[in-house]
Amino acid sequence: MKPNAPEKQNLPALLTEQIRHMVEDRYDLGMFAGAQEIHGGTVNTSFHIRISGLPQKTEHYFLREYSPAARETEIRFEHALLSHLRSSGFDLASVPIPGRDSTTYFQAPASSPLLQADNFWALFDFLKGEDKYSWTETDLTDEEISSSADILARLHHHGADFKKPANSDRAQPPIMRFLPLLKQNFAAFSTKAPKSRSSELFKKHAPKIQSILDAGLDAQAGYEGLLKIPIHCDYHPGNLKFKNEKGIGLFDFDWSKIDFRVFDVALALFYFTAQWQGENAGCLRLTPFRLFLNVYQETCTHLDRVGPMTPRELRALVPMVAYANLYVLNWSIIDFSEKAAADDNEYYTYIRHGIRVMKWIEDNEMALTEVIREAGL
Repeated sequence: MKPNAPEKQNLPALLTEQIRHMVEDRYDLGMFAGAQEIHGGTVNTSFHIRISGLPQKTEHYFLREYSPAARETEIRFEHALLSHLRSSGFDLASVPIPGRDSTTYFQAPASSPLLQADNFWALFDFLKGEDKYSWTETDLTDEEISSSADILARLHHHGADFKKPANSDRAQPPIMRFLPLLKQNFAAFSTKAPKSRSSELFKKHAPKIQSILDAGLDAQAGYEGLLKIPIHCDYHPGNLKFKNEKGIGLFDFDWSKIDFRVFDVALALFYFTAQWQGENAGCLRLTPFRLFLNVYQETCTHLDRVGPMTPRELRALVPMVAYANLYVLNWSIIDFSEKAAADDNEYYTYIRHGIRVMKWIEDNEMALTEVIREAGL
């Protein structure tokens, strides 16, 4: 998905000229000096932009072309949150650059000649560091796990007092209100998806998946009152940049929203600890799970806006990890259904992974609960 975010060296001349006009006509940054497409993302299109500013100095920026499905209210929310994080002292996230008109996004023709429409675009700081991992490549060192957990805690701290501006929000509802939509999506895929390895595998396990969602819907009242803050909602190793085993940059906030803090932690634990390869594929590795959770809790003891997760949040963590797995599984089936010429083998791998994790969580609930109990501080 994003092994090392390789860059495509040669863009079509018309697209290069389009990007040059975007940069020079909308921003007071200097002269356009080149652009390369950054591959590896699954939703938006990204470009590395070079600008010649001061003599013999080149500045680097990140240009995002949002998916045609992106809504303006979502972009407003993302940009407002990023600006708030920077102003409150969180300096690891890339912030959008205001143009001459003071706005942080604009509409312009799509980069693909196949799309006869305008998309939203925005220019951001360019984050330094190495793209070492992806959401499927998660063999981090202990130091990288610890750094990632610390960053998530500080992100929650700095975002906790964010006030959502008018006409800005993530269209996707919070996780507990999203469960009914997951049920609908999974039911539709089970009954309407064309026959394929991916759809047949999913159909075989659909009843169990639906039973987990039903249990979640029955338990909704028990989550009322848990801490809600701005969450990243896509916090995986591929959205961090590293240097010397430390996270030094965090990006892809376009799925951020207001939701339970514990769900963001659960989703991160799923992403950072799920085993993809080998005989233990589908398990959640308990050693990095424990390390991530303990560092998150320890960091939060030194922060005054969020604090460590409470006993109620910790009791909710195992089911939230189960919902997080299904949340990602939902993305897999939606993307498989909507993408033209989707690779059946690729999505079979994603769906099989989600089913394996689902089974592992059910079979190892007591072991997970014990690890979480130890993190109660």
